[in-house]
Amino acid sequence: GSTRAMVDALVSALVNRGVAVERFELTGSDLGNVAMSLVDSATVVIGAPTVLGGAHPAAAHIALLANALRPRTKLVSVLCSYSWGGRAVEQISGLIGNLRAEVLEPVVCKGLPRSQDLQAIERLADQIAEKHRELGLV
Repeated sequence: GSTRAMVDALVSALVNRGVAVERFELTGSDLGNVAMSLVDSATVVIGAPTVLGGAHPAAAHIALLANALRPRTKLVSVLCSYSWGGRAVEQISGLIGNLRAEVLEPVVCKGLPRSQDLQAIERLADQIAEKHRELGLV
């Protein structure tokens, strides 16, 4: 539940800043709906819990899908949690090489997010909101 807590915090922070958010639970979402959203999204943030040292297969799958679709996304980032092996961010980053988007600093936490992790999420939300304003998206 640590990645879910991170995603919840980011969604709340973005909504509070006036940024429209479409959230998907990747393990149960319709792939066609995710693909349509990817194509239309200015920003993509992939929440990737770590499984056996790497990104959860559902998160890796969406990263591959985004890479294949090559959406006109302007910003991309990753939220990741881990307990003993934290290579999910590296793995996701390697899977989205075709995206011509500005890569924002990922937020990575060990276990449940602590106050410094939540502050990093707030900073990420600030960056996204500011970039959206600069691009005339908010």
